[in-house]
Amino acid sequence: MYFDDVEKIHALDQDGMIEKIRDLTKQVQISWSFVQQQQKFDFSHVKHIFLSGGTIQSNTIDILRVMITEKCSVELSFHENEKLPFWCQGKDNLLLLVVDHDTAEEMTGLLEQGIEKDCSIFILFADQRIKNNFLTKSIAHWVLPGHKFDRTTIGFDTFIFYGILYKLGLSPDISQNISNLKLNLETTIQHIDVSVPSALNPAKRLAGQMVGRWIKIVAGGVMLPIANRWSDQINQSAKTLSNSENIFHLAHQSLSGFYNPENVAQQSMVVFLKSSFNEKKIEWMIERAKEELMCNGIGTDSYCARGEDLLSHIWTTILFGDFLAYYLAIAYECDPTPIATLS
Repeated sequence: MYFDDVEKIHALDQDGMIEKIRDLTKQVQISWSFVQQQQKFDFSHVKHIFLSGGTIQSNTIDILRVMITEKCSVELSFHENEKLPFWCQGKDNLLLLVVDHDTAEEMTGLLEQGIEKDCSIFILFADQRIKNNFLTKSIAHWVLPGHKFDRTTIGFDTFIFYGILYKLGLSPDISQNISNLKLNLETTIQHIDVSVPSALNPAKRLAGQMVGRWIKIVAGGVMLPIANRWSDQINQSAKTLSNSENIFHLAHQSLSGFYNPENVAQQSMVVFLKSSFNEKKIEWMIERAKEELMCNGIGTDSYCARGEDLLSHIWTTILFGDFLAYYLAIAYECDPTPIATLS
């Protein structure tokens, strides 16, 4: 493994993925600065939001849901179908469309349906050119200064979406929390960056334990979307098999499925994500599941989220997972940037 060979790491990381990972703090700052410059709209009457479009990963929306759970009274759905549900009618339903070069045609169809069903509508455009070609009606909207949605822009994307909810009068201002979050992200990077040797770097050490193993990331409550993010990044960056699971599903269904075939089971590793912002029942179940697997010879480990508030727990854990997946890619000597897709 080449965790401490900086030259080897740079040779493998041909497209500079490490810089995109380090940029999370900058993404949050730029995103929230953009939000603060935008005008407010009164959508306080809305009860349900349908978010659709862009090349948005559904996990981004799951993370957003966790961020707004205790602060927002509206229900948020990620809509991937070409037709709105029959019951989505009237101003209580907000259609939030994200329009980029790949989805403009599809979003045109949803916009027409939203107008026909008399829904409230808000549009986020990826750049000005798309807006000029797309929008012919007077509809509330923002225009990003040229943006491409992908897995490396999760910080920018999520805080833009939160900012939309804030500016529409649906969620509170988190400006005071942003400064603390930036500090916690910067501190996290100082402890797990490439220059920090393996002996002192928890992300490198955990990646080293994962080499040659089938990986499962388990969590519940506020950490479940982050477990999905960790698994996705391990799949895409390290090109290795990983999946994520809700602790409730593991406890009641899949706990019995770890033992056969024995040679595969012994090469597995289960990592549990924990947070003090979770219900005590969830954390208790995680501890019990970890003990049960450990006692039966299954490799286990856990990661405890850090920070003084929920925002820091979410985003420092996401950052740690991105570094972890990056180091696992280095261990397998593969470029972390390219991903396989169906054409």
